[in-house]
Amino acid sequence: MKNTLKALLLLSALGFSAAQAQTKPAPAKPATSKPAAGNGGNIEQGIDKMFAALDKDNNKQLSYDEFKNGVVAERRQAMLMQRLGQIFQEADKNGNKTLEQVEFNALPGVKAAKEPKPKFADYDKNKDQKMDFREYIEFVSKMSEQAPKK
Repeated sequence: MKNTLKALLLLSALGFSAAQAQTKPAPAKPATSKPAAGNGGNIEQGIDKMFAALDKDNNKQLSYDEFKNGVVAERRQAMLMQRLGQIFQEADKNGNKTLEQVEFNALPGVKAAKEPKPKFADYDKNKDQKMDFREYIEFVSKMSEQAPKK
């Protein structure tokens, strides 16, 4: 289960959902498929990708287990992201929707980390002296990768 959470954290940080990341991308549809009308085409493409991600045996059908596993993975990811959002919000003492270096250094994971401690600058990817939520997710993912295996 820890490996699943680590993978979900990493995928979330990269902007993927669990369902998208668990399989190869769906093959491109031929040019004769339905034209994208407004936003409907994007929705259909998203559904096609989601279906392909859930269809583990690539038989163009979803078994109950494929559906259930996909829904469970998405729900776990949503719960994890919600909890990480709460932790981030609690750590954001000045309420500016980012973590500054002082707030970062006060995170329990940073305080408890062994030497060498994580450096704020390593996770401030755009170097704006603030850590946004996406950067925070990358930090959490990296920390979970480095955590000792039990």
